[in-house]
Amino acid sequence: MASRYMKGIVFSVIIISVLAVILAGCLRPNIITDSGSLNVTATVTNTSVFIEAGCIEQKNGWLDCSSTGLDKRFSCEEMWVPKGLGGLSPKVQIVECNVLAKNGTDDTTAGIVRLGCMWPLFRKYIIIEDGEYKLIGTKDEFIKFFAPVESPEEALAFAVALKDSYPDYNMTIPERYVVLASEIRTTYVEESGGNFKVHLFDMQSCGCGNHPYYSVDYTVTRAGDVSETSIENIYQNPNLIGLCVD
Repeated sequence: MASRYMKGIVFSVIIISVLAVILAGCLRPNIITDSGSLNVTATVTNTSVFIEAGCIEQKNGWLDCSSTGLDKRFSCEEMWVPKGLGGLSPKVQIVECNVLAKNGTDDTTAGIVRLGCMWPLFRKYIIIEDGEYKLIGTKDEFIKFFAPVESPEEALAFAVALKDSYPDYNMTIPERYVVLASEIRTTYVEESGGNFKVHLFDMQSCGCGNHPYYSVDYTVTRAGDVSETSIENIYQNPNLIGLCVD
């Protein structure tokens, strides 16, 4: 009798959980499109010189620079057109170069941002200054070259470059995804207390759990320091719930 009772409770919990997921997937949040003080057009990253040199941009932003030899020269496992770095000053051409750290190190000197899961991939940048290709390989080098932060567009660029988050100006949530927030505001930048508040997005891609997409706010100082101030889960793929990713 007790066994039937427990089975009934477990079955009820499962049914309630499934219904909750289905219902959440049917809900649509109020998406607010407001960039604040940000000029979105001015955030587009210029990589034309790299393209003219022979790099080929793929549909998803991946750069094939094998014909130029840049990938081997700077030990790039991957090269990408970075999003949102058009506001940097000085104005230089810039691309993302992701390198594989030796011995699986987590040392911050291995790169600017740790990417991936178990694969020790680190983000660096290649710039063109005075006609020469140069590598910016650490956070300190990036801040030294580009600080101070003097505009909303540059604040966005610092947050994107120094953290593993991305801007989204025209958000759409796929059908059947589980909605976790009643209201979502797309990427914006606001000046606050002499600093900048930058609103970006990310996803929990590694580890075990529900792997939600979330919005995250950063404070960017005039000196170029970037710190996370708040985070909110906004939606998730129901097919990834409970999944473990290495």
